Amino acid sequence: MGDFSVGDKPVRVLVIEDNADDRELLSRQLRKFGIDDHVKFISDGQEAFDFLTGPQAPAPKTLIAILLDLQLPSLNGLELLRRLRAREGFQSVPVMIMTSSNDPKDLEECVRLKVANYVSKPVTFTSFSKAVADVFHSPRGTPDPARAE
Repeated sequence: MGDFSVGDKPVRVLVIEDNADDRELLSRQLRKFGIDDHVKFISDGQEAFDFLTGPQAPAPKTLIAILLDLQLPSLNGLELLRRLRAREGFQSVPVMIMTSSNDPKDLEECVRLKVANYVSKPVTFTSFSKAVADVFHSPRGTPDPARAE
């Protein structure tokens, strides 16, 4: 992997999502925040873990947020998040979960892992925009699990 930049820009937002329609929605929203040239899209959980923990990975403190789907190929989102939270520096990286899961255990685990926001799919552009805005306007390192939707 080794690619820790998007073109010549450092990665500030990592989107881990395997659904093309959801990636497009995210891309449009991030463009509104003016950071779309700092976004890296990955569609596989194991590939995301390898990217974030490899020798050329961005420093966790430089990441604004990770937007994470729970249902991913290779390594599901919850397991990826568990592994990341166990690593130094990743405890305070804001993570927004996007999922079609309605399992209360998933929400409980996300709260335990201190996600910044939890969005149920399918999402409307308005609800998704609000969730992204909440994550980007939250003080870094102070996720608010009470905002889980």
